[in-house]
Amino acid sequence: MNGQGVIALAFLLAVVSQAQGQGRGVPGGLSEQRMAGPGEQALVAKSRKEIIRRLPSWFDRPVGPFKALTYRTQTVAGTNYFIKVKIQEPRPRFIHVRIYATLNNRSKVAGVKVARQYDPILYF
Repeated sequence: MNGQGVIALAFLLAVVSQAQGQGRGVPGGLSEQRMAGPGEQALVAKSRKEIIRRLPSWFDRPVGPFKALTYRTQTVAGTNYFIKVKIQEPRPRFIHVRIYATLNNRSKVAGVKVARQYDPILYF
């Protein structure tokens, strides 16, 4: 690697590490995990029917309310919300839901994954 390549690599690493140090994360990467608030709960409530449709066929259909627990985001041409959801009844179960919100505030469910209570939220 020549001198210019080393300088460019050092600059890139400095930018990435500075962004991580300021809590912004790597561009296009997932944010830190946060507690879900009313905004994330509203996304889950609005998407409930579509989430149920995307559950695997072997998964018992939920009866009770969905509660958003924690979430991570990914900024793309809009925002991907990766949300851990607790299904209250008939017994507590957990799923991870990816909801894509466009820049004009429309949203759609992009994925649903069955999870356990302590599974970390990862890209899927």
